[in-house]
Amino acid sequence: MKRVILGVVFAALMVVPVLAAKKMKRDMMIPRDCQVQGRDLKAGNYTVEFNDAEPGELVVSEGKKEVARTSYKIVELPKAASSDIVVFNTKDGIRKIARIEMKGSKSALSLD
Repeated sequence: MKRVILGVVFAALMVVPVLAAKKMKRDMMIPRDCQVQGRDLKAGNYTVEFNDAEPGELVVSEGKKEVARTSYKIVELPKAASSDIVVFNTKDGIRKIARIEMKGSKSALSLD
């Protein structure tokens, strides 16, 4: 009986961190052809999925198909973004997504 109770308590403790994570999905327009983790993305509409509470892994999908996956850090902005913004950097002629800002949020996703 003690083993059953300990098993249930242990299982409940393992579930708590999963429930605490806030998985967010956001539809975004990527205005230019670019790369994410070496994968080419054409300008267009995508869905980004991430945890809004802590750094982690960003998943970029087109429809139901995953097209890229990369890590990110959360950075604070001086004020809330007025619209969804994708910031690029270009190195060696390759345009990459550097940061994603979301309308109304004072934090942004900085891609590694």
